[in-house]
Amino acid sequence: MLRSRLWTSYQTLSQRTITTGTKVAFNNENKQEQSDKTNEYQSSNNSFNPPRLPLTQQFTHQVTNQVPPLEYIDLYKSDLVLLEFLNKENKGQIKDMGVELGTFHWFEEGQLANRYTPSLHQFDRYGQRIDEVNFHPAYHDLMKVGMRYGVHSVAWEPLAGSKNNFNPHGHLQHAAGLYILTQVEAGVCCPLSMTHAGYPILHRYLHNTNKKLADSFPVDRILSRKYDKRCIPANAKSGLTIGMALTEKQGGSDVRTNTTKAYCDSPEEKRYILIGHKWFCSAPMSDGFLVLAQIQNNDNVNQPSSHSVPSCFFVPRWLPNGERNPFHIQRLKDKLGNRSNASSELEFNNTQGWLLGKEHDGIKVIIDMINGTRLDSAISSAALMRQALVQATWHARHRKAFGRLLIDQPLMKQVLVDLLLESEAATTLVMHLATLYDSTYNNILSNNTKEINALARIASALAKFWICKRTPETTYEALECLGGAGFVEESILPRIYREAPVNSIWEGSGNVICLDILRSLKKSPEVLHAYLSFMHQTKGSNKYLDAALENIEKKLLKQNLPTHMLERHARKLATQLALCLQAGLLVRRLPQTVSNAFCSSRLGPDRGSIFGDLPMDIDTDALLKRLPF
Repeated sequence: MLRSRLWTSYQTLSQRTITTGTKVAFNNENKQEQSDKTNEYQSSNNSFNPPRLPLTQQFTHQVTNQVPPLEYIDLYKSDLVLLEFLNKENKGQIKDMGVELGTFHWFEEGQLANRYTPSLHQFDRYGQRIDEVNFHPAYHDLMKVGMRYGVHSVAWEPLAGSKNNFNPHGHLQHAAGLYILTQVEAGVCCPLSMTHAGYPILHRYLHNTNKKLADSFPVDRILSRKYDKRCIPANAKSGLTIGMALTEKQGGSDVRTNTTKAYCDSPEEKRYILIGHKWFCSAPMSDGFLVLAQIQNNDNVNQPSSHSVPSCFFVPRWLPNGERNPFHIQRLKDKLGNRSNASSELEFNNTQGWLLGKEHDGIKVIIDMINGTRLDSAISSAALMRQALVQATWHARHRKAFGRLLIDQPLMKQVLVDLLLESEAATTLVMHLATLYDSTYNNILSNNTKEINALARIASALAKFWICKRTPETTYEALECLGGAGFVEESILPRIYREAPVNSIWEGSGNVICLDILRSLKKSPEVLHAYLSFMHQTKGSNKYLDAALENIEKKLLKQNLPTHMLERHARKLATQLALCLQAGLLVRRLPQTVSNAFCSSRLGPDRGSIFGDLPMDIDTDALLKRLPF
């Protein structure tokens, strides 16, 4: 009798299901495409798989109604918004990346990279200063696969036979690659994002410093798709990464209060000696850093730093003569999330840096990098939402409660559909922004580049504020769909939930972004004109969107409110601008079922305050078909 029951359990487990695209299939069905990619690209010496045939018959009970491991999902094909933006002509390697990274192996690599966090080694065994950070091999595997797919480089790779014309879809492919990789592990996306955003600055300015530095730090090697983890001089490496060190203890985002000092050592070479500190520097094992510091001269030697504008410097880990640059890592941060990525506190003590751009022009020099990493923050947050939805949907498709699958429960349907709307609106906004960046940098639409650039400026800030703000709430609701199973560390959802707040804090917190939006609207009328012009093109498509946009124009933008009142209501303005922009994009790009549901639930009179509280006019059953499973 017992043997019979065990054999029945074995038969049930042998039919464990996996997911391929949006269809459910059995283990014995053809998985050739996924298998080929795994065999071709496996980065680790070990291939991770879920435990096979666990015993369900315990001494006291039989384990039933358990959700099988999610062994495979095509992160490209199962995402209908990605399919909307990326097609045969512009997808590059994104399809292959979605196939490869959707395996159990890569998700396990992400778990390991977070479980075994980086460690700082300030000195070698003889007491000599080295300031190096060691990582788990899984971290290096993830960096390797990210660079192999060009997450850091694809936007800037020149077309064949050209040095100045970039990949016309490079920013879209960068956004999609970052989006896919973040779903597996977000920590490695920080150095890849900074490298992506830092390259154009170094490409523009570094050759104007001196030949020795340029030869010792070959900028074009930043575009290499080879990951080189070694801490050696840049010209001996096969690939390079870039970081930045801006904020200090006393100022945070207010970089004008920086106290790090820069003393000119060689005017001809634009070489300076830096003395000071940085409070937050992520990815300290990068090969070079963009650093803000106050230039000291006879005019400002006794002047408080708050009255000076910092300058931007390039600080390599290794000097042109092959010696280490004093780059003292004081400690690594013990962070809530993003734990696979080392974040550090630095001290500069006779550290050499080379001036980029003009003196006291540092914010202007580095602003493009900040804008790039802000957009990447929004992309990463959209990715966290998506993977949280994936996990919640998989669970609901396989777990029963009260005699029915969770996915068949009316209230669970409401919650999942609401999460879907939030996720697809976020993904649509960041992918559209990436196409705007392509248009701006590559002049695909050269007849109205200025207007596109103005729209991209305001839309990037709105995306950074709103998507990053919504991510913690969205990921928590997805976690709750799993109940207690979502609260234990074996699940990926606790890691996603800890990761969720970080993008709203980095590269400008919510209040900072809202104030930036106000300044942009006030100082640059073309920004507001570009936004309204874009939104007016959707007029008449949805009554709730029309009413919301009219309310913004009449009550929030046209009133001559004093500055302190505008600042007091900056979050309200940013929220409404972001929601209308998302709604307008859904009207343009996705089926009417999606756009109508979003407008009704976010802009309509019956909108709810929590996930699952949807208006009654929403076609839930039609939207359920858009879920990843």
